[in-house]
Amino acid sequence: MKNIAILSIILMASTLFSATNEEIIAHFKSRIPVPNLKIKVVSRKSVSDTLDYVSLFLTNGEDSQKISVFTSAEYIFPDVIDIKSGISLRDKMKREQTNKNISKVYKKEAKKNIISLGNDPKKETLVIFSDPECPFCKKELSKIESELKKVNIKMLFTPVHDKSSLEKSALIYKYTKNAKNDSEKIKVLRKYFNQEIDEKVSSKEVQRIDRLRQKYFKAGINGTPYKVMEKDITQ
Repeated sequence: MKNIAILSIILMASTLFSATNEEIIAHFKSRIPVPNLKIKVVSRKSVSDTLDYVSLFLTNGEDSQKISVFTSAEYIFPDVIDIKSGISLRDKMKREQTNKNISKVYKKEAKKNIISLGNDPKKETLVIFSDPECPFCKKELSKIESELKKVNIKMLFTPVHDKSSLEKSALIYKYTKNAKNDSEKIKVLRKYFNQEIDEKVSSKEVQRIDRLRQKYFKAGINGTPYKVMEKDITQ
């Protein structure tokens, strides 16, 4: 494939056979010495005329794992890199699948769980899954005014940190709900992103935020901030 290079060719590479689903399964079974191992191809997608992306599910009845490989002709390999853009095709395919999974959840999301900033119909909307104790999320928040000049923003809180982050998220939802404008919402966000809380938050509210984040963790979000254009999860 033009402008594609093989990256990190480890034990999966240079297996000299035509990589059908059955042969890929046989290859992994021969390389993984685990009793009662069962392997199933869960999807196979054509990336180009010469390249397929294959996802597999492995289990021994107790533990399980999902892995993905690329196959072309008689080879299988873990990743490919577009030389011009430097983009990992594996990361791109995983993100596309994650966005597809997120879409199923986001389309049904309750309005109370989405904080909207900006309302310009001429601008696209960026969705940010955030955590008030995430240092990278704090960095994103520091430039939110400049971002709002380019896009509308919708925020959902899916903390990767523990109880205090869940409590802060609950308080952010509580106080942004009655905010009159974007400036007031941003003020609330900055307050709870930048200080420890001294307010009590009910276990019911903590559990609500935990359920919210678990939905999106199951969809594939495993870190914050996770940013995606809304059109990519609503179409």
